[in-house]
Amino acid sequence: MTGGTPESDCLTDLAEAVRRKNLADRPIARLIGKPAFPGHFGEFVAAQVFDIELNRGAANPGFDGRFRSGELAGKSVNIKFYTKHDRLLDMTEEGKAGPDYYLVMTGPKKRAQSLLGRNRPWVIESVFLFEAEALVRELKAQNPEKRIGLATHVYVKLWRKATIYPNGESPLIQITTARRRWLRLFSATRIGCDE
Repeated sequence: MTGGTPESDCLTDLAEAVRRKNLADRPIARLIGKPAFPGHFGEFVAAQVFDIELNRGAANPGFDGRFRSGELAGKSVNIKFYTKHDRLLDMTEEGKAGPDYYLVMTGPKKRAQSLLGRNRPWVIESVFLFEAEALVRELKAQNPEKRIGLATHVYVKLWRKATIYPNGESPLIQITTARRRWLRLFSATRIGCDE
């Protein structure tokens, strides 16, 4: 910047891009009934695909809703949506009441290159289901000093074991043909994202 004036039309271009983004967010917000944030999007998709009744209030501590049907009917679930899969999971801190399960939907695996200046599109490439107490036990068995809470690193073998989509089997949630089709609607190839 020179003399307090931008050297280019960068701010004007950014303001126009934000205006277009805000317009694009309106139909998303209408469809999901909440602001167009990644977390709200993930909760809405998970509720539709996995028959979850979401809590009425967005600030319910510990979990986002309960499964309505199947083997998990009545069990509480904390739904997570991450635009990339970097093996981190925001978990309930030790000593606080948490969910029965974590249902995690992620975009592609973390790439080695920097994400600076790159988009992180809302795509679903993988879905995982963790039984919360068992996950904490397994993490502590690997490292008794491990801190459980925000951005908890979960070991690769535990992610593999929890995979239910695209290639995984779970005795708890069946990935039916319909569920697979619904999840594929949000794949990078279907949505047309290059990242």
